Amino acid sequence: MVKNEIPKQLESLLGQPPLLDGEDREAYLALRSALIEDRQPTTVMDWIHVHDLVTQLWEEQRFRRAGAAIIRGGMLAALEYYLEEIDKSADFPDFSEGFKRKARQYFSTNQKERNEVISLLARYGITPSELLAKAAQLESSGVLMFERLVTSRANGRRMLRKEAERYAERQDRDAIADE
Repeated sequence: MVKNEIPKQLESLLGQPPLLDGEDREAYLALRSALIEDRQPTTVMDWIHVHDLVTQLWEEQRFRRAGAAIIRGGMLAALEYYLEEIDKSADFPDFSEGFKRKARQYFSTNQKERNEVISLLARYGITPSELLAKAAQLESSGVLMFERLVTSRANGRRMLRKEAERYAERQDRDAIADE
């Protein structure tokens, strides 16, 4: 069985893990270890392929997290949108403290304040799913950017896999020819 570490002589070639502030080094190393165990690299090219695959997967996960964070970040604007619409409606009096303040209460650590906003939205048929959908719509350009990046990384992984397969086939053919 192959050790789940990069050989010392390749460390400088492959470099440090491409981690951003706040990313989990242990999770990255666990992913790398799992792929090393799965692929069992032996040649320099095998190690480069594993390194590239780990990087592609890590970046793909990063972009997925960022896309979800953008939607979460759009929740305040979505709440403000719906609460402003409620505020404009003829059958509801103006918010004495303003719809923007009411929107911020949704994020309150005070459960009573949060439930008040949730109940108000529910009276008008606005569900958490609709809030998320509106947040995604409001942040669609950022979400689409990250989806394109995820797709790019997934395509890169497929290309890496095909390249590794072609390389392995060449190695096998060369070994047979040498016999």
